[in-house]
Amino acid sequence: MPRTKTESKVRVDVYLPKPLVEEIQRVAAADGWTEAEFYRLLVLDGLSVYSEKSNKRLINEQMRKKRKAQEEADDSND
Repeated sequence: MPRTKTESKVRVDVYLPKPLVEEIQRVAAADGWTEAEFYRLLVLDGLSVYSEKSNKRLINEQMRKKRKAQEEADDSND
């Protein structure tokens, strides 16, 4: 694969269970990815899923606070 002008990369070392690493290697090979490309894909997809869950949690928390404030305001008006 030819080199392209991309953002500089930082090496990250992680310890994973051996069966997980073997599964990653198997899937990467079956789908035609290099191991490094597949790890980057997993990290990016994982970050995307985590961010989506985190945003939903934040929105739910904000909605609960607004609802509680509104209920308290309604109770004080009664």
